[in-house]
Amino acid sequence: MKSLILTLLYLFKDTLHRWKERPASPLSRVLVSFFLSLCALSFLANYVLSTKLLQDEIRQSGGDLIIAYDVNPDGKPPLETLIQQHLPSLHPCNVLALKQVASATQGKGNYQIVEYGIAAYDQLKELPIDRHPRLLLFGLKQELEQEGPRTVQMNQFSFPIHACHLPEHHVLGKVFPQGLILVPAGTFSSQGLRSGSGTTIYIIQAAEMTSTLISGIENTLANLVRLDQRFTSIRSTAPILRRLDILMGNQAECRAAFSIGIAVIVGILLTALASMEFQQNEYVYTLMKSFGVRPVFLVLNFIMENVFLVGGAFIAAVFCFMKTQKIVLGEFFKLQNTSLSLQDIMPDLTLLGISLFICVLVSSIPIIISANRQIGKVLK
Repeated sequence: MKSLILTLLYLFKDTLHRWKERPASPLSRVLVSFFLSLCALSFLANYVLSTKLLQDEIRQSGGDLIIAYDVNPDGKPPLETLIQQHLPSLHPCNVLALKQVASATQGKGNYQIVEYGIAAYDQLKELPIDRHPRLLLFGLKQELEQEGPRTVQMNQFSFPIHACHLPEHHVLGKVFPQGLILVPAGTFSSQGLRSGSGTTIYIIQAAEMTSTLISGIENTLANLVRLDQRFTSIRSTAPILRRLDILMGNQAECRAAFSIGIAVIVGILLTALASMEFQQNEYVYTLMKSFGVRPVFLVLNFIMENVFLVGGAFIAAVFCFMKTQKIVLGEFFKLQNTSLSLQDIMPDLTLLGISLFICVLVSSIPIIISANRQIGKVLK
């Protein structure tokens, strides 16, 4: 045990001595690893952020929604109960069922009148339907000088309604971007609209915006409709998301190749420096082997040295990037007012870190070969 401690202590002192005698060796490894890692992170972050912005834009446009229109031309009862009970139990999603019964005008605008039932009440809590059951909801792109009562004209009669803006990113704003009139079910039955008439709209919001989940929900919904032998129009962003998955898959391959390429450059530098330094001290190491020091300690010494230098440079590059990413992404990639968290770039950090570690191990192969040379061939 004492000899082991003395051996490790000698190797540690030898490493410090080499750094002091030849500071260019550790400095070159640190600087090359630092700047290459920083460049890699800046390059990879551009792809990650572009993908994130694209996904957010698709989500804000209703990319996580499946819209089904049940026209009921033959007087069949709507599939509301079946869809609302069974679809969420099969897939992680929320179902909002509304009935589009007519249209009405208010000022210069023409709006669809949509009825909501008791089942949809909980999903409309963001709206002031407790205080104002009848709402004229304006889209975010429309100007509304002041919220308050309005008079809406429908056919030959008018009725009072409360006007307000839709909350930002509300699901109704994605389906009715121009706004809508939202009223309780049965409001216009006394005006000649038959019970059950109109088009039932099912707004299905998936828990995650993935092509697999949305395609699964769409297929289940299509099967329910086909079993009931009725015509229902179904609209979703599944084709767009599938194309996006292909694009992201190709992008992931390019990012992986770039990370591996950076690690290979660092690995070539480490291999060259490690071989040179070992050859310069090979006589001393061979004498240590003749006194019983195992070659594995010599190899581990170089591996730990490179892990310390390259790992420290990589951590410093990550820290520097997180502190300066707004400048880098804003000035060089023209992505203003945007930033990434560690969680956003963690897959790329993991891939780059593993690639660098593998290159450190590969760079020790010449050391393994030299450390296992026969003592007689070195000391002759």
